[in-house]
Amino acid sequence: MRALLQPLVKPGQDGVRMACADGFLRLVFPILSAYIADYPEQCLVTCCKESACPRCQVDPKKRGDPVHSTLRDPETTLRILAEQSRGEKPDEFNNHSLRPINPFWADLPHCDIFSCITPDILHQLHKGVFKDHIVKWATNSVEGTNDEVDRRFRSMTPHPTLRHFKKGISLTSQWTGTEHKNMEKVFLGVLAGATDPAVLRAVRGILDFIYYAHFESHCDESLAKLDAAWATFHENKKIFEELEIREHFNISKLHNIKHYVDSIRSRGSADGFNTEGSERLHIDLAKMGYNSSNKKAYIRQMTVWLRRQDAVHHFCSYLQWAIPGYVAELAKVADDDIDDEEDEGNEGHEEEDDEVAEGEHSTNTYVVAKKPGFPNTPVTSIINDFGATDFLPHLDSFLRTKSIVSPTFPAMNSTFPVYKRMTLSLPLVPAVTAQ
Repeated sequence: MRALLQPLVKPGQDGVRMACADGFLRLVFPILSAYIADYPEQCLVTCCKESACPRCQVDPKKRGDPVHSTLRDPETTLRILAEQSRGEKPDEFNNHSLRPINPFWADLPHCDIFSCITPDILHQLHKGVFKDHIVKWATNSVEGTNDEVDRRFRSMTPHPTLRHFKKGISLTSQWTGTEHKNMEKVFLGVLAGATDPAVLRAVRGILDFIYYAHFESHCDESLAKLDAAWATFHENKKIFEELEIREHFNISKLHNIKHYVDSIRSRGSADGFNTEGSERLHIDLAKMGYNSSNKKAYIRQMTVWLRRQDAVHHFCSYLQWAIPGYVAELAKVADDDIDDEEDEGNEGHEEEDDEVAEGEHSTNTYVVAKKPGFPNTPVTSIINDFGATDFLPHLDSFLRTKSIVSPTFPAMNSTFPVYKRMTLSLPLVPAVTAQ
């Protein structure tokens, strides 16, 4: 269970002593405020069937309609479950699409488990609505389907801030969250002029919703635009039925995005509840340790590896404190080296040697391409063609500063790899950004 502020005590107990950021111990009575989980677990903890919504009492057959339904009530749900457990078989049990489960939250104080269910941008939007549904529907609406869409992706003009899918998208069987986001940036332009205008309006509604949902802070105006984007999709989705691409829109993830506005108003911006954080921890605490083992009795090896990593981290912190000017940086494994949880064993994953995809958790101060644009460039060309007239003196100064001893000093006929561009990572600005 992944919960924020998970209750540690029940009513009548004495609370728990917790160390606060200011160093003092305080007696705390935490309450359950948010529950982060995937859709099956959401349905499990709210005691409802997977064909129903874990937040509201929408008719399971009308999840694809823009309807407003009554939110579930904890007291009513507990009463119905108690009556069902006593064998009374109330009609409300089936009307509310419940399952006979003894919920862990029954005795927790001030707990409304249904309002605690939070949005999940990664699995509900990027990998859910966009990748699993919108991309397939929109591609099928294009004449020539996959071939035409791939051709348009390949023909896209390269730009330093955009991912160039030089092989298209149909040959890739699995996608990472980063690739979804890069595809969302250009997908509407790829479809322009190739499909019905109603398809474009529906896709734009979903893309607008995704970008508004990423806002780090919201106001009434931004939430109104978020709701308007949701309505725009529903106003134009019938085109997929007319094109015989879909027979219905009774999809759980498509309905769940209706609750984003209410969740943001009650719990804050959706980026604070995104499962990308836990996915990142899965890489740091599980995948890296597993890859460092010999794959035999790996749990014990992973435990030892994590303990040693923690010890090295603490010792490096001590050295930085004890030795002025000492800099200790642990080796990092880039996100590109270890894919998301759903991408294991993916042989069809697209690899691009000359492009660098955007990294969401990159800790590097700069990023360059994997291969240089001009691999063997002589010093004469660097000086004459690129205008670096003081290249050799500055190179000599750099080598001396870094105490690097070269057996032979570079001459005019020496060659160096030259890169076309370098991206510098600036400090994040605490403003509205799309991740």
